[in-house]
Amino acid sequence: MDLSSLGPARPQIRPERWGPWATLAWGTGAAAVLIVSQTLGAIAYIAWTNGFSPGGPIPTENLESNGAMLSVAFLLSTPLVLAYFLFAVRLARVSFGEYMALNWPRWRDVLIGIGALLAVLVVAGLGATLSGQEMPDFMSETFRTARDAGVLPLFFFSFAVLAPVQEELFFRGFLYRGLSASIGPWVTIVLTSAVWAVVHLQYDWFFIVEIFALGVVFGWLRMRSNSTILTMLLHGGMNTLALLNAGAMAT
Repeated sequence: MDLSSLGPARPQIRPERWGPWATLAWGTGAAAVLIVSQTLGAIAYIAWTNGFSPGGPIPTENLESNGAMLSVAFLLSTPLVLAYFLFAVRLARVSFGEYMALNWPRWRDVLIGIGALLAVLVVAGLGATLSGQEMPDFMSETFRTARDAGVLPLFFFSFAVLAPVQEELFFRGFLYRGLSASIGPWVTIVLTSAVWAVVHLQYDWFFIVEIFALGVVFGWLRMRSNSTILTMLLHGGMNTLALLNAGAMAT
């Protein structure tokens, strides 16, 4: 006989989370950390390559598409952004893995995720063909400049690993966890996908719409699987395909 059953039922302790306004405040801070750290990384790279000197190796008009510089910026910003989120989650008194849904997905969800991602990419590819859209010059130019600087491994690591980790923890991790309980999962998915798309203003409107659609798919997968590891893997795979395509265009 279990004597513990005779006593009063223990109240279930619900994991705490930041509310919607606090989540937005922390999210604004995370955006600031991201922008400042990437800016400092870019400045450090330019200074290291003597880019500030007259006739330096990096023309000012090419800064946004310099793959080597962007790789260094991601390399510096990622640990700082992670440290920021670790601090915010620690104050919420929940483990980081639980708060950010760092759970291994089931194989069923992995297969569904791959199928959903491929469906969006195929539809977007058909739309691009019918509307005459071409791959943005930004992609091929960043690949070319990273290749010419001899940092292709770092370039792939930055865009296929670091960028997905940062963005998925931000949008499908921290923001989703803090907003979905108050405004609903689907409203959260749509809003975070819209903000995520707007962040990629270096692309034309067609590709911004595609990024929004991908954000909705990633948000839906986050909701059904309770796993940001799944969205990180899919995001990284998608970026890898884009980089390989950019490499083919840059040759």
